[in-house]
Amino acid sequence: MVSRKYRKSSFPKRKISETFLDFAAPFVSLIDRNTTEHQIRQGFKIAYTVWNAVVLGAVNGNDEYIKKIHHLTSADPEAQALIGQLIARKRALFTEDQRLIGEYKVTYNHGELHVWAEARTAKAS
Repeated sequence: MVSRKYRKSSFPKRKISETFLDFAAPFVSLIDRNTTEHQIRQGFKIAYTVWNAVVLGAVNGNDEYIKKIHHLTSADPEAQALIGQLIARKRALFTEDQRLIGEYKVTYNHGELHVWAEARTAKAS
């Protein structure tokens, strides 16, 4: 069970897009000229899903969403390892940031990665 550390506070001053990019660093470090646009989008989709699952778990006081992610990836040990690393990263380095990531857009042009994202307030269900 996830502890209920959620508290209503103002959003951090750092842009969610910067935080999202920093959070996804284990994946981002693997991107090179040979990485396809599809692979980049899939990597960020995983990071987005894990971030929001951890936030919702903290807000709701359970790990229901994380269990669902583990169930969906149970046949893929590499995906399980990446997800485990991202969950630990979110809890260790971004614990106080309880914003959900809403819409986001990732582009990679001429070796430059650009991330835009919107922050949303997480509410207990």
